[in-house]
Amino acid sequence: MKKLTYLIAGLLLTGSVANAQAVRDRNVIPVAVNLNQVLRMTITNGGNIEFTFNSIDDYRFGLSGDAGTSGSANPASSDPMYVSDFTVASSTRWELSYGSEEATFIGTDNPANTLTLDNVGFGLASNGTHVFATEITSAPTVDGTEISALEVFPVVLITDNGNVLSSAGDVTDNDFTITWRAGTAEVGAAPATMNATVLLEQNPSPVPDRYITNVLFELASL
Repeated sequence: MKKLTYLIAGLLLTGSVANAQAVRDRNVIPVAVNLNQVLRMTITNGGNIEFTFNSIDDYRFGLSGDAGTSGSANPASSDPMYVSDFTVASSTRWELSYGSEEATFIGTDNPANTLTLDNVGFGLASNGTHVFATEITSAPTVDGTEISALEVFPVVLITDNGNVLSSAGDVTDNDFTITWRAGTAEVGAAPATMNATVLLEQNPSPVPDRYITNVLFELASL
């Protein structure tokens, strides 16, 4: 009888141990990452450029915002009013296209009067931490080393250099200056060069008028 009692007790104990398994519970916390794209170009200075030729020297040497150009032969030609500054803030690699809305400058007094775009040119400088030939590149200005003539939209002005270093960044990374000039006849190694003849020597002579065009800028992600 005693052996039977021990056997029954052992069986009960074994059953209790078998049923005493770990208790588990499971919950879920969803985690999401929302990457909202930031893509913004801001013109901080020089949003309107107007060249006014008032003297023979202006016609002979041209007008420029850059004291280092041929236009600086005319002391009155180097003027910060011919300078545009802009920044780019982008969370992704980016590309900036630019160009004239029209194929020529068009006279406002008489729309039949035209002036070729290559009478206006510009230099491009990077003032931010992103530099040409490293994070970014500019084919029209040969990475900021040449003067480019104004062209018809769209022309890729600045793009990502395509290496491990990205053009993405804030306004301290992507800070640029365009230095405009008109009639300076600066011909260099840029793909599009300025008119090699100054306004004073062009044949036929440009008709007096106020010539205008809109220069468009379009920022896109890559």
